[in-house]
Amino acid sequence: MITHSGGSPEAVSGLLSDLVPGAVSGLIRDVILVESEGDGEALAALCQDAGARRLPGGLGVAVREARSDLILLASAQLRLDSFALERLGREVSALHPDAAGRGLALTGPAFLGIWSPGPPQGLVTTRARLLALAPGVRLESALARASRGAQRLSIAG
Repeated sequence: MITHSGGSPEAVSGLLSDLVPGAVSGLIRDVILVESEGDGEALAALCQDAGARRLPGGLGVAVREARSDLILLASAQLRLDSFALERLGREVSALHPDAAGRGLALTGPAFLGIWSPGPPQGLVTTRARLLALAPGVRLESALARASRGAQRLSIAG
């Protein structure tokens, strides 16, 4: 799982807390926080307590350093309760390799009704798909670009 430190320490803390059951079950094996300039000591302590790795150098470095070829790219605002983690685990297990290449976008609540999913707050996809993004791309832009054509899963609230 890769996220960025651009969010507040509270948002990152909430995401890391939500991921604990996924780590216990083996769904989440690695957590990388892409460092931003000016990250404070609170974020460093939070990562140390959670067992997350902090990496400078941007998204491309984090993608290359990830321990799995299937990566969850997540905004700090992504929230996954136990039901959502269980559903995500089932969906990832059932992903055909072709579908994994396109990705599985985790969306929030619909803004304009049932036919308009919210923006992607997370994306499960392959390392190759993320490495194909332009160097220096910000996490939010990477989520938007890499989610195009991805299967949608509305689990993030």
